[in-house]
Amino acid sequence: DNVCSMWGNFHFKTFDGDVYQFQGICEYNLVSHCHGSVQDFSVHVKRSEFTGDSKINRVLVTIGDMAIKLTKNLVMVNDDVVKLPHYVAGVLLEQYATYIKLYAKLGLSVMWNKDDAVMVELEAKYTNQTCGLCGDFNGMAILNEFISEAQACDYSSQRPGCSELLEDKAWKSCTSIVSPEPYIQACVVDRCWSRPGDIEDSLPLCTTLSEYSRQCSHAGGTPPNWRKPDFCAVKCPYNMEYSESGSPCVDTCSHTDTSLLCEEHKMDGCYCPPGTVFDDISDRGCIPQEQCQCKHNKVYNSGDVLHMEDKECVCHHGSWTCESLPTPGLCAVEEGSHFTTFDGKEFTFHGECYYILSQDCEESKFTVLGQLIPCVDHETDTCLKSVVLLPNNDKNNALVIKDDGTVKQNGDLTLPYASANIIVFRPSSFHIIVQTSFGLRMQVQLVPVMQLYITLDRSYQTKTCGLCGNFNMVLSDELKTPQGLVEGTASSFANSWKAQSNCRDRSESLDDPCSYNIDSESYAEHWCSKLLEKEGPFAKCHSSVNPESYYKRCKYSTCTCEKTENCLCGVFSSYVRACTAKGIFLQGWRDTVCKKYTEHCPATQTFSYKLQGCQRTCDSLSLERPACINTYLPVDGCACPDGLYENENGVCVALDKCSCYHNGERIKPGKSITIKNEHCVCTNGKLHCHSWKPSVMDCPAPKVFFNCSEAGPEEHGLECAKTCAQKTVDCFLTGCTSGCQCPSGLLDDGRGHCVPQHNCPCKHNGHYYPPGSQITDQCNTCTCKQGKWKCTEEKCPGTCTIYGSGHYNTFDNRRFGFSGDCGYIAAQNKCGNKTGTFHVITENVPCGTTGTTCSKSVRIVLGKTQLDLIDGKVTNTDLESGTLIKYRVRNVGLYLAIEADIGLTVLWDRKTTVRIILQPQHMGEVCGLCGNFNGNGKDDFTTQGQLQVSDVLEFANSWKVNSHCPDAVPDFDPCSKAHNRHTWAKMQCSIITGKTFKECHSMVDPAPYFDNCVRDSCACDTGGDCECFCTAVAAYAQACNEAGVCVAWRTPEICPVFCEFYNDPLECLWHYSPCHTPCYKTCLNPDGICRNPLPNLEGELLQYSTTTTEVITEPTTPHPEPTPSSTTKTTTPEIEQTTTPGTTTKATTTTEVSTTEVTSTTTITTTTPTPTSTTQTLPTPTVSQETTPCIICDWTEWFNVYDPVTGKGNDLETYENIRDAGKTICETPEDIECKAVSNPDMSLDEFVQETGQVVHCNVSFGLVCKKDDQENSPYKCLDYTIRALCCRPCESTPSPTTTITTPKETTTSQTTPYPGSEGTTPTTTRGTTTPEVITKPTTPHPGPTPTSTPTTTTTTTTREVITEPTTPHPEPTPSSTTTTTTTTPEIEQTTTPGTTTKATTTTEVITEPTTPHPEPTPSSTTKTTTPEIEQTTTPGTTTKATTTTEVITEPTTPHPEPTLHLQQKLPHLKLNNNYNYNT
Repeated sequence: DNVCSMWGNFHFKTFDGDVYQFQGICEYNLVSHCHGSVQDFSVHVKRSEFTGDSKINRVLVTIGDMAIKLTKNLVMVNDDVVKLPHYVAGVLLEQYATYIKLYAKLGLSVMWNKDDAVMVELEAKYTNQTCGLCGDFNGMAILNEFISEAQACDYSSQRPGCSELLEDKAWKSCTSIVSPEPYIQACVVDRCWSRPGDIEDSLPLCTTLSEYSRQCSHAGGTPPNWRKPDFCAVKCPYNMEYSESGSPCVDTCSHTDTSLLCEEHKMDGCYCPPGTVFDDISDRGCIPQEQCQCKHNKVYNSGDVLHMEDKECVCHHGSWTCESLPTPGLCAVEEGSHFTTFDGKEFTFHGECYYILSQDCEESKFTVLGQLIPCVDHETDTCLKSVVLLPNNDKNNALVIKDDGTVKQNGDLTLPYASANIIVFRPSSFHIIVQTSFGLRMQVQLVPVMQLYITLDRSYQTKTCGLCGNFNMVLSDELKTPQGLVEGTASSFANSWKAQSNCRDRSESLDDPCSYNIDSESYAEHWCSKLLEKEGPFAKCHSSVNPESYYKRCKYSTCTCEKTENCLCGVFSSYVRACTAKGIFLQGWRDTVCKKYTEHCPATQTFSYKLQGCQRTCDSLSLERPACINTYLPVDGCACPDGLYENENGVCVALDKCSCYHNGERIKPGKSITIKNEHCVCTNGKLHCHSWKPSVMDCPAPKVFFNCSEAGPEEHGLECAKTCAQKTVDCFLTGCTSGCQCPSGLLDDGRGHCVPQHNCPCKHNGHYYPPGSQITDQCNTCTCKQGKWKCTEEKCPGTCTIYGSGHYNTFDNRRFGFSGDCGYIAAQNKCGNKTGTFHVITENVPCGTTGTTCSKSVRIVLGKTQLDLIDGKVTNTDLESGTLIKYRVRNVGLYLAIEADIGLTVLWDRKTTVRIILQPQHMGEVCGLCGNFNGNGKDDFTTQGQLQVSDVLEFANSWKVNSHCPDAVPDFDPCSKAHNRHTWAKMQCSIITGKTFKECHSMVDPAPYFDNCVRDSCACDTGGDCECFCTAVAAYAQACNEAGVCVAWRTPEICPVFCEFYNDPLECLWHYSPCHTPCYKTCLNPDGICRNPLPNLEGELLQYSTTTTEVITEPTTPHPEPTPSSTTKTTTPEIEQTTTPGTTTKATTTTEVSTTEVTSTTTITTTTPTPTSTTQTLPTPTVSQETTPCIICDWTEWFNVYDPVTGKGNDLETYENIRDAGKTICETPEDIECKAVSNPDMSLDEFVQETGQVVHCNVSFGLVCKKDDQENSPYKCLDYTIRALCCRPCESTPSPTTTITTPKETTTSQTTPYPGSEGTTPTTTRGTTTPEVITKPTTPHPGPTPTSTPTTTTTTTTREVITEPTTPHPEPTPSSTTTTTTTTPEIEQTTTPGTTTKATTTTEVITEPTTPHPEPTPSSTTKTTTPEIEQTTTPGTTTKATTTTEVITEPTTPHPEPTLHLQQKLPHLKLNNNYNYNT
């Protein structure tokens, strides 16, 4: 038993079952943790000081350094009075009708009835570690007597009164599990001690019966309702009823399913009658659920209507029934770098170009462009400088709004302006509004910074594209490029929507701008924290618009901008506008911050917070059309008072002379500036430019030079040169740029090559893929066709990730932070009125003085089975009701996996990370903190009452399991309390943004993971430092893993994993793998088939795998002389073979057997430890015969023949210059590689992006870099080197081969079965005919000779093992050769546009004879051919590669000596963990 109790007249029951009486009235140690190095807890009780009074006055519980004092009327924590329920540092204090309960997550529960009874329950981990009146908890009962002096009492006379009820058959449920004898004896002793007038005769029996009833309920029994109105009656509050055994988890109007998921023991107390719930909204006691009210900021009665921005909700029996309203979509561009799409996706991007913000991609009704440029010198300080509207995509009718308020459309416009389908007006000095007749509205904010808000009618849903997204109410596909694939980062997505093809791609800095200057950080923190103040001017909007993201944006913008106050106030005005959209008007907020903008209104104008009229100007009085439609959101700013009208300059003054504007700069009339080497003069409000510097006219072939001075009216040079990326994007024309461009009919592929459209590559996450390439996007396959991705449209599983101290990423990819202290429903399919089959509940286990999370407990309810995951272990419990659902528990790397047959998988790292994976059949059928899995992340914040809210706390608190648990409060920033720890945390977490994860930065945005890492690392201030930090980094590593980037980030110093623990001495079977497949063969899963596919996971795995292949040639009739050979060809296609865990290889095998005289049987067996391969033979396909050409390709040496120092700042590594330098290079190389001499490990694309160098690397001519093209320091070319791939025909004549075409897609894997292996790399290939391409090895045989080649080359690894004779021979012997050749295509390579070469791995085993033979015998040949690889050698040509195994057996005599180990046979080969061998 793990329960100790005291009750009544000084009775005690220890943990080990001893029952005794002790009439002490002092303060006593009831139980303490005594035998640990540090005392976890202690429980002391203090009785009344009056002799004979058994009432308990006080219970004192200490947990660590926290003291909790319980009295009848007060509860104090460290001398501070608290209101129940209350939660602090892992301790929950609750108030029931008759009890006060304390529950500590370390494994302690204390319950006091505020009178005479205390019950303490401990977890089993404290066995034999306690002391005090409750005993030592060692499981051995010693005492069974009472410390008593009442020996003169006649027990037999007192016993009937005590046993009358306890031995009644009504207590049968209890007497079978809890012996009543100790309690009968306790009652007898009480009666013996009593004197007339001391206590009522019934009281001892009441207290002992109550204790027995409590113990019975706790043990799972059902005590009878033995109390009567005149016997031990208990009075209940409200209209509650007393029950001896009820669930302490009370169903309420807000939490109707609390009792369903209750884990507490039943107990006596006051409960609501059946059919009612407790009213926790208006505190009306127990009511039928039909009378429940709803709550959202205020109380709503059943039938009341709540009007929201996009919904109309009706309160019905305590829950909401909502109907969506036809609301428009909103896209925002704020602070010059922060974007919010129509579907609610937020991202940051610092551009330098015109970008397509939004476009009607179906009917071309409009295009909205935005110009982003650096505000000053910092590339991360970007501003929105102009907005362009193209009605009907008419470039000649563009409406341009500049950041200084200038509006142009074929000339300057005076506002208000109205045309047939556009109205432009200025309601205040701060804003310009554009209204159209085709469903588009734009609000352009000018003060303090230019910001843009685009509103679209719902008729455009699913029809838009651009940086504002596709408006399809799906959050996960917002970053979709014109090529049709979703990007992993915002920068690669935004770069694809450039409206000018000559703008360079921009990348994002991963540094925290506030870390550069402590003064800037302090300034930002001081002012931006005004947004979060609970008593500040923004507080009343907090429940409608969460200020947390605006606070982060405010700090970022303030630290980034040179004009800090402008950027800071821009964020404040963005928050105010978001509140206005929710119907909350914030008046007077500028009295606290950003007041200066109200004090500088133009003459005769005044400031107002709420302007919603049309622009009043002198010209507006004579307009034939109305100046505006005043249905827009109210704005603030300066405007003329009633009765006054504004002129074209914002004040009542005459029109000034026109100035010119360029990139936001004002140029006075007659003044000149230089723009792109052209001299421009401001005349009549326009810049007139002419070139004063001669352009370089020669271009590398096939590019041609475009001269703007000779251009026609519709020609604009590089401004709108057609490229593979921009061919589907409309170009916005701002002028003309001269330079080299591809000729008509060819497109620039983005790397300097000119290609036809059908050979355009596809770009994804910063990488280029040749036509025909296939990549995976979750569960779909995408194929590159003519520069665009064409993807399958399968529905994919959804994953919800919860990690650290409350970081959530829902099934629909909505991120939020919430660190509550209760148990919360993460996901369930019991939503609304549906009957669910599963629930997943998570609860944080705290550590540190900040109470941050160090581990999580997980409860999974699957029908009638409950699984509890806590302390790294799993326990299962059978529930009373529910359906039987099959499930499997297994270890997968560092994770524990629970896989249920209903399409639910839960992964737990035994610490703070929980991943819930649902199969597509659950889409739209789930609810909880992980969202509803309907594809729309915007509605994930739906409460248990089915109301969509914006406040994270309101949403999360609605999903707590126990209604008594206190609501969570807003999170505080732990880094703000410890600045020194903040510095340490940022330094540690910089691994996420540093070089370690560099390859993943273009695939998965590291910013949110870095922020979460810093926050958690700050919070873990008392132990658990590494746990919090490592969990946060592991979360990013897993996201990279699922994006296809495997990063081995753990080191002996950083979050090591000790896999050696699992190895026996002198063994090395287990090792760490950062990205191992979770589906592989085991003893319990011999087929290696998994129902619910899992992503690759990190962890330890068995290092060895086994593949056994046996080829036996049966002997024929012996013959002393050569016999003509006969050939039998057997075709066995589609052999499915599993060579490594989780990898299935389908091969097509052709076997050719030559029948000769053979005197022995040769068995070739390749054996390495577990698992054994299996082979399945399927039907035979058609066999066709083709001639396979032979081509040899080699990479040249690296050429660097041109010196920029002597070349006047140019570097011309052309083929012509290489030949002139006496070097040899082929006439027409197939591919080219270029790199900088100073950074040989960096790709040219990365180097160019980092340095801004203008370099052309083209397979048609080599590398050309010209000093005159350089626009960045040092304004000259750096030194570059190149190499080329040259191919030539083989010397031998191609021989006909038999090829089997198998159209099915297969997966080919390479087995690396020896120590040091890296696992298996699966490659999906298609059965086609390919030429044999041979790449010469760089190291001759024998011995292991891996060819070391750079990334883009074709690699052939050849291993030849030669066994010399073990016995000398007197004469030459004909050779007996067994050759096994295994070709595994594993590396896809691009040689020229549209040329793909795959590498091969070849292993040869040659066995010399061991016994002389008189005459040679014709060979027996077994050939295995597997045509399964797709290869493209020239544009549009697809052929097949083959995998061939030849076994040639010469006559031999069986050898009696036992088989030697590889090390013994080959002493010249050193076996260790650094090389892989195949036998």
